[in-house]
Amino acid sequence: MPGLLLDDMEQPQPANPAPKAPDYGFVVSHQKVELEVDFSTQSVSGRTEITILPLQRNLRTIRIDARQCAIPERGVTVNGVVAAYVYEDPMKRLEVPTHYNWTAHQHEMQKERIKPLADEDIRHKIALEIEVPRSVGIDSVDPFGETAANALTERAIGASAARNSSMAINGLGDPQSATTMTPKTAAEQSARFQPLIISISFSVSKFRDGLHFVGMGVGDQRFPHVYTRHSVEPGTASCIFPCVDDLAMRCTWEIVIKCSKTLGDALKRRSKPITHAKKLQVNGIPNGIHPLPLEEEPELDEEEKLLDMTVVCSGEMISDGVDPDDSSKKIVSFGVNTIVAPKHIGFAIGPFEQVDLSEFRDQEDEEKLGQGQSVPVSAFCLPGRSDEARNTCQPMAHAMDWFSLNFAGFPFSEYKMIFVNDQVRDVEHTAGLSIVDMRLLYPEEIIDPEIENTRKLVHALASQWMGVTVVPNERVDRWITVGLSHFMTGMFMKVLCGNNEFMFRQKLLADKLVELDIDRAPLHALGEVLHLGSFEYDFMALKAPLVLFILDRRIIKEAGTAGIARVITKIALGANTGAPTESVLSTEPFRRQVEKITKYRKTEPFWNQWILGSGCPRFMVTQKFNKKRLTIEMRIRQVQETMPQQRTLKKNEFLREFKEEVCEVFAGEPQSVFTGSMTIRIHEADGTPYEHVVEIKEGNATFDIPYSTKYKRLKRSRRQKERAAGAVEGGAEHGDDSLIYCLGDILQTPQEIQEWGLTDWNDEQQQEMENESYEWFRIDSDFEWLQSKTLVNMKAWMYVSQLQQDRDVVAQHESMLWFKSQPPHPLAATFMVRTLMDSRYYYGIRQLAAECLVMHADPAARWIGWKNIEKAYRELFCYPGTAMSRANDFSNKQAYGVANSICRAVAQIRHNGTCLKDARHFILDQLRFNDNGSNEYSDNYKVANLLTSLAESLLPIKKNKADGAPEMVFAATDDDDEDDPEPQQFRDDVIEELDRYRRSDEWTHSYHNIYTTTVLDCKWKLMKAGVIPQDPMEFAQYVHDGTSDYVRIKAWEALVDLGLIVDDSVSALLLNVLSTDSSPYVRSHLLQIFCLGLASIALDENKTVEAPRAEIDGEGDMLIIDEEGSNAARKAHIVRTTSIVGALAALKLDLEDNHSLKDAIWKAVQSPAVTLYEQYDLLDICSVLYAPKESLLVKLKYPKFWRVEKTAKCKLVFKQTDKLRTQMMKPRKPPQPLPPKAVAQPTVKMEPVERVTFPAIKLTTSSTNTSMGPPKRPLAPELSQSASTDGQPPQKKAKMLIKFNIPEATMPDVQAILRSPPQPSPPSRKASSSTLSSPVAAAARPSPAPSVTAASPSASVVPATPEPGPGTPTGSIVVKSARKPLPDAAPSTSRKPLPDGPPPSVKPGSLIKIKFRPKKDPSPST
Repeated sequence: MPGLLLDDMEQPQPANPAPKAPDYGFVVSHQKVELEVDFSTQSVSGRTEITILPLQRNLRTIRIDARQCAIPERGVTVNGVVAAYVYEDPMKRLEVPTHYNWTAHQHEMQKERIKPLADEDIRHKIALEIEVPRSVGIDSVDPFGETAANALTERAIGASAARNSSMAINGLGDPQSATTMTPKTAAEQSARFQPLIISISFSVSKFRDGLHFVGMGVGDQRFPHVYTRHSVEPGTASCIFPCVDDLAMRCTWEIVIKCSKTLGDALKRRSKPITHAKKLQVNGIPNGIHPLPLEEEPELDEEEKLLDMTVVCSGEMISDGVDPDDSSKKIVSFGVNTIVAPKHIGFAIGPFEQVDLSEFRDQEDEEKLGQGQSVPVSAFCLPGRSDEARNTCQPMAHAMDWFSLNFAGFPFSEYKMIFVNDQVRDVEHTAGLSIVDMRLLYPEEIIDPEIENTRKLVHALASQWMGVTVVPNERVDRWITVGLSHFMTGMFMKVLCGNNEFMFRQKLLADKLVELDIDRAPLHALGEVLHLGSFEYDFMALKAPLVLFILDRRIIKEAGTAGIARVITKIALGANTGAPTESVLSTEPFRRQVEKITKYRKTEPFWNQWILGSGCPRFMVTQKFNKKRLTIEMRIRQVQETMPQQRTLKKNEFLREFKEEVCEVFAGEPQSVFTGSMTIRIHEADGTPYEHVVEIKEGNATFDIPYSTKYKRLKRSRRQKERAAGAVEGGAEHGDDSLIYCLGDILQTPQEIQEWGLTDWNDEQQQEMENESYEWFRIDSDFEWLQSKTLVNMKAWMYVSQLQQDRDVVAQHESMLWFKSQPPHPLAATFMVRTLMDSRYYYGIRQLAAECLVMHADPAARWIGWKNIEKAYRELFCYPGTAMSRANDFSNKQAYGVANSICRAVAQIRHNGTCLKDARHFILDQLRFNDNGSNEYSDNYKVANLLTSLAESLLPIKKNKADGAPEMVFAATDDDDEDDPEPQQFRDDVIEELDRYRRSDEWTHSYHNIYTTTVLDCKWKLMKAGVIPQDPMEFAQYVHDGTSDYVRIKAWEALVDLGLIVDDSVSALLLNVLSTDSSPYVRSHLLQIFCLGLASIALDENKTVEAPRAEIDGEGDMLIIDEEGSNAARKAHIVRTTSIVGALAALKLDLEDNHSLKDAIWKAVQSPAVTLYEQYDLLDICSVLYAPKESLLVKLKYPKFWRVEKTAKCKLVFKQTDKLRTQMMKPRKPPQPLPPKAVAQPTVKMEPVERVTFPAIKLTTSSTNTSMGPPKRPLAPELSQSASTDGQPPQKKAKMLIKFNIPEATMPDVQAILRSPPQPSPPSRKASSSTLSSPVAAAARPSPAPSVTAASPSASVVPATPEPGPGTPTGSIVVKSARKPLPDAAPSTSRKPLPDGPPPSVKPGSLIKIKFRPKKDPSPST
């Protein structure tokens, strides 16, 4: 695909990759949502039931999308059986862990944390995973039985199958490859397995996204209400309730909402907080719903407390009743019988007033629809705004009937519009409900925004067909629904406003597209990057309907069918009545559908050029009349490839360039050749238009167009007839000839010509015109191309003829653009003033004429432009013979628009860089003598226009000689005479007028505070131009909370554009506001303003390039110019202003050492108020400014001391104290053993005894616990070996005391034995059976001693079995401390280790042998 390079495209891709299909293993057929909304705590709790149809028998894991909610421990069931689940709130990933000491350099780490929230491919990793209980089986269903799926179930299956077309499931539940899943296959799948009902209880106590509460903050005087938020990408619906948040999982819905009955009940504080299960955690906080502090409760009067709370939701209302458990609450139920995605479910709750718009329905349309076939249309607004809603939505009933008659019936039972506050986009589209922001409302006396606001509302209605009911198959297919919805809007606006308004707007949009579509991604690829920002969607909304418009023009001309309108009708009818697959659109199937319906066979090259390709053609046209052959030789050359590769970056496009650079979105090379048929219309000498259709097949095409007129003299006679008809009053009513030559034929009498100072063609020009073979010609006269053309050899009088004789408003606009690019000339001013004064022209053309007259207010044209435009205003809007303006009368809206354009044009008149004195005072007089007392409409916009014109007149501007573009001049000009007080007095008068209207707006509010915003904008421009000194406090006073959103945004924009973004305190405050403000609309605009501030730094806007230094050498006869330093600075400036890479590098170099800005940005990233994509934007800014770091500091909490208490029931209670342990515990050093003394071993002689017994052997350790516990499991040999080191004593050693109960008589001998040095024992071997069976040995063998715990060395007393020999005693007692075995020694067999336990632990110790020998003369009894 040309024009787009993404990460996943770096690897080789197959020629026709299959669409991505999420492997859910099931489809959703129905979902029921029960919600309880609590205004006092701004929380939601409820339960949802999701009916799924398994696609395989072995489905054991079900993944559901759920964000920022808490689920009870037994809150998930499958078919009524409690199911195990795994869930962790994915929105916690937006919070940087507190134990990570991250900075802005760790932006990549945070991006990796939140990547699963935005990446559709890995979204399943953070989903709620539910294990199907073993007791719940997936049973087969007889497709012909009563339990088979119904029609809606089949539609849900088919809708999902249309998206997951690359996968099919066989009867055994195993996936098998297939190219398409047909509706028949889907129906078979729906009848194979019994549905499963998944029930999930949940609660949400804090909303980052999904729901937005208004009027609940401190000082917020707006009526409290709440509404759902929506986005282009999925993910917002799952922030409100668990669901499969995928466009593929469309199903039917049932929504049950419980809320308070009145506004007073909604804001009433609960006496006890509503708590849930102890283990519930949301964002690290126990999920208890805590009421707001009492001081935050909005103050309401008694009348406001009694206002009823209205629930407006997608679908049709089923019931509305009182909660049986709480009479202060009500329960409202809604049903959506059309399959829609979760993202298209929306609702709003508040004290809304309903306005029935059916009263504006046309009786003729209702008769055409039939009895009872009209769809109810309603609007809901906050109290006191019902009149504005009625006036704003007046055309909607007519639009509903027109769409239903021309395309298909409305897919839902009723249509509702609800007006809310703080919404980011103007309109959000849900099923049968459009959520509209209040800023689109306007009262009856405001007329300026009516066309654009009506267009937005009509587009919201058209999106119900294309966008909600009919959805794109993949992201790359989004251009279809966006283009078709805007195409439908344009068709209705053409009916409402007329053909001239429609075609003039299409021409303006086409010219804008040609200017913008440079280095942009193709239309087909834009759907993948819509999440980057609103600029991508705006470009798609601009290009997609224009592409469909020229396709429609080509189809109608060549195939003769109804064009795209017929295609829309087929699609809409199929979505309402046909299979679900017909409501899913893909790019290639849509192309084939267009071919099939319209019989137009040239769609494939059209798709490749305008949808899969990027850019627009630019034509260079030359023509020459061949008298011999009577043909016009025309050459059409495409020059889009010759466009300059190096373009100056624009500040307002910096955000888009920077985002596309960070996300690696690149455009391909411009197309060298655009092909297709083109219509050339030549108006020959007799004035007859001849159309010629040529085929453009190459970049340099030459055509011979035949000439049809044989007698040139007809041209002169027709022109004479024109002038004669113009001299006769009412000539416009005498036949077709006068209609052709009617425009611009005013001001023809000699008196008028002399009074206005008009001129006409001279004789030489007249003769040249007579010799010309044709009047004029037009390239692409049928508007079948989105192009820019330059006609090289077309004469000036041809443009005049095209302006006056061609009734197509597009042709007139092309002529006006040519006049606007020409140098000053009295003859051109004559045609412009005639166009301005002729009310038969479309008012947009007259406005362009006023702008063109400014070009001729020049000494070269004897200031004829200023004289004509001033006289025109007096003739049109002043009392006869005076310069006093008449009282305002805006009943003629076209004249009102022309008057505003004249004032704007006068402000642009310049002489030596400054505005003329008469022109400046002309505007000031219009403002001072403005009278709106008898006007039924408001003059807010007119006053704002005059204030802007006054400020523009003070700006010193002159034309750039190189390209004619205006440039700002900051130095004083020739007209600024220091001795003349008039300029300074005029500036003071202007500032006084600005302050007067600003103060008046504080007492009597203008519409959207347009006075204040206009005054701030004017002072901002004057300060930046150096006309008045900079005073940041003029704007800083309006940035605090509580000010109107429009005023705050304008004040911040002025502060940033004046260069105060480099001030640490200003940037920190801006980042704090854009990350903590409660309004998403304000946060979105402030983020864009912050990026504009970064753009001004990156583009070096507030700095000037140093000029080369000039020095005079010591002798004084040589001038030395140092250009090295200036050239280097100039090159650096060029790099940063022409390349986004250079601009970002310069921005990083300028700001990477600003630690205050770094800390402020990272605090904004950590704000709990920002949403997912807002945090993404801030992280992208960090990635540009700061180098990523993989290392980080980890913060650990100090451990605390514990205290143990012994209770009465012999229980030990451990409690943690507040005392912190700040130092490591030092290991205890074992006592060093004393070196043994070398003492000769004495011989102990004992009296012969019959038997030696030891009544008690007691082992005592240093532990205070003397109770004997059960034997412990010994340690592993490797652990016991690692416990000691070579030559080092063990860390801990138990002290042992061996007590023997020995008679006092033998004590000296025993003591002598103990003092004797140890003797090496002979190698032990197994004792003989006689030794083991001797009674002395048996009596001397002690009981096994218990092993000691791991905290102290073990000790035991075991019998020793020395090798028998002469003098060997009959028994020996060996006292051992734990002994470490030798390497590779056989394990001890004294004790068998427990099963699966470690081998016995043997620690090093000393060996003490105590031997008792009998006397040499034993008695016979021994």
